[in-house]
Amino acid sequence: MGLDVAPVGSAGFSAAAEHAQRGSRTAAPTGADDAATLSSGEIPASPPPEVLAAMDGAGRVARELHAQGRELRFVPGDGANPLRIEVRDLDGNVLRTIPPSQLLDVATGSPLD
Repeated sequence: MGLDVAPVGSAGFSAAAEHAQRGSRTAAPTGADDAATLSSGEIPASPPPEVLAAMDGAGRVARELHAQGRELRFVPGDGANPLRIEVRDLDGNVLRTIPPSQLLDVATGSPLD
């Protein structure tokens, strides 16, 4: 069973991040207010800017991999290795498997080779 993710479009989340940074949402509650906010059922209008920035980064890496004819697929593993990350070509052929610890390097722009 694979955890396939739909292709990432060219539009990023930077516009939403700018909107959030301009103060379109109220400051997040702290301390005892957290329980009240969670129980009220309110959902923020937008994810926090740091989450939007991380999503932009992940989308950029996905587009770069796709341009190279590659994609990442996350596959549940066994008990000893709960996650397997496969580098595949766009036809679905497994080119190699990378350890989860190397995924952060790839996400920050390190080459797969």
